Amino acid sequence: MSEKTLRERFMVRFVGMTRYSRWVAWAVVAFYMILVLGGIALGDYLLSLPLSWMSVLLMVLTALFIGTRLRGINNIVHECSHSSFSEHRGDNVLIGKTCSAILTGCFRTYKDDHLSHHAHLGNYEHDHEFAAIEKFRLHEPLTPRSVLRHFITPLTGQHLKMYSGVNLSGRDGNFFFGVKLALLVAIVAFAIVNPLTAIFFVLLPLFYIFPTLNFWTDCLDHAGICGAEDGLDASRNVIAPAPVRLLFFPRNDCYHLVHHLFPQVPARHLKVAHDELCNDPEYAAQPLAVRPTHRGFADLFREALPARNRVDMRNQES
Repeated sequence: MSEKTLRERFMVRFVGMTRYSRWVAWAVVAFYMILVLGGIALGDYLLSLPLSWMSVLLMVLTALFIGTRLRGINNIVHECSHSSFSEHRGDNVLIGKTCSAILTGCFRTYKDDHLSHHAHLGNYEHDHEFAAIEKFRLHEPLTPRSVLRHFITPLTGQHLKMYSGVNLSGRDGNFFFGVKLALLVAIVAFAIVNPLTAIFFVLLPLFYIFPTLNFWTDCLDHAGICGAEDGLDASRNVIAPAPVRLLFFPRNDCYHLVHHLFPQVPARHLKVAHDELCNDPEYAAQPLAVRPTHRGFADLFREALPARNRVDMRNQES
């Protein structure tokens, strides 16, 4: 079965999936902002406690949580680039620019690059989104060595130039250029008044944790397959337990294959679309669509073991 065949079967069924109303769309943005600000406030409180292994652990988890909620805001930008977040087309642009400014990015640049990614997935000449990260070789087949390389890359900071930074191009207009400047000034002022909280719960989540999660997500979505000719073989769903999906893949970001097949489907309906697609025997037989991700990686490492070790592992499992 090809990508084209699957789209022809299901396109009509998914056309009517609703987007958020204007007020609900802005309420969702506000909710994520409240979570981020609440995380910063919690981090500030934890810094006031006597230092212990528990307080350090809670601080690490809080910084990680803030990074995941920034990913949620970034995913709203992504939805707005497809005009699938709000039922009002103009609000998709306004919300996209607002959320991009919060992340110190540029909505117009993101949208241009991302739509080229959908049109030319894995073609480094035309996929502007992946052209910027070509040196990380996501197109190479997955092996234990390449998986380890993808895991280590962010730990050494090699990804930061491509995944982090401040975009002050002004392409989103003077108002949002001003918003970004005001935000940066506020961060600097906050760092002067409360340096530890600013470092650990503003700068670290915004400029390291959030970009790192984005890099690893790109790897999970496309590593080893992004050069495939058929779209059905060029992306994967991340099938993981619900708590993992809710924390690390906000707004149904884990159903990336479904998104590439049907980019017009609003993110809040991606699981519904996936469940309906699973009723199709050919889609349900696609490992990239339905196979639990951790099992796929376990099998990859298992196959790399010497034959004798693989036999011993199978005997232990039985």
